[in-house]
Amino acid sequence: MKNMVFAICSTIAVAACGGSHNAAPLPADTPVQQQPGKYLFAAVYENNAWTKTKKGFVIKGNGDLYQFDLSDAAAALPATAQASETELTRYFEAARFEFVESLSPEQLNSLWLQSRQLSNNTLGKEQSNCRDAGTFRYLLFQPAGQQQYQQTLIYQTGDFRREQQDSNAGPVKDYLLKQAVKLKIAFVLDPEGNNWCSGL
Repeated sequence: MKNMVFAICSTIAVAACGGSHNAAPLPADTPVQQQPGKYLFAAVYENNAWTKTKKGFVIKGNGDLYQFDLSDAAAALPATAQASETELTRYFEAARFEFVESLSPEQLNSLWLQSRQLSNNTLGKEQSNCRDAGTFRYLLFQPAGQQQYQQTLIYQTGDFRREQQDSNAGPVKDYLLKQAVKLKIAFVLDPEGNNWCSGL
């Protein structure tokens, strides 16, 4: 029996069999997934105050990071918490969709392990922040069946602010904000400014 367990663990990602990480157990209503699906994380910025803007980046389950710009497209991210892989692909790849870089397997695995227990049930209350700043959403896509994904909000800012209360969201949120600044989706204001209005 021990040899069978070892053989199974040898063929599945570290995320599935434990390894050296300290990931907390998943909530009872969250299906345990062995690995990410096609899509893992995304940052989406939308603003129609002065001009139509819809852009961001998405990290695929294999670690590839792509930047997209849908400002001239009619594509809309599914409004429901659950979305199909087809719906997400139609959205992200509706217009300009450009490869940026590949994350290291170690980095991707760490982000996945830190985020896979998050859910929309652990979100704090929405707060009003700014005006005409648009919406910055930092998202997690958790496989939830055959080519289905549960969309989980990690952090939202802009006109309204809302974020995860689960401490496991912190490292993932920080990483996504760093990428958003690097790709000029979000930006840093002066020390006296309201950085929530800038996407941070």
